[in-house]
Amino acid sequence: MQAKKCDRCGKLYELYNTENNGKKCNGFRLLNINWDQRACPQGLYDMCPECMEALMTWLYAVKNRKEG
Repeated sequence: MQAKKCDRCGKLYELYNTENNGKKCNGFRLLNINWDQRACPQGLYDMCPECMEALMTWLYAVKNRKEG
């Protein structure tokens, strides 16, 4: 068992969604992308299932929002 602590809400949880599946994420990383498109990692964040679901819902809502 590997215990984790959510970097958003502070809740303790067990590691989940460990397969290589971009639609079932269990954390995220911030990047700086430089002029030649190289990514420079700036932060790694663990997220409990509830906070990750809320983040993904928000991200997809923003992505799919109609500009008008």
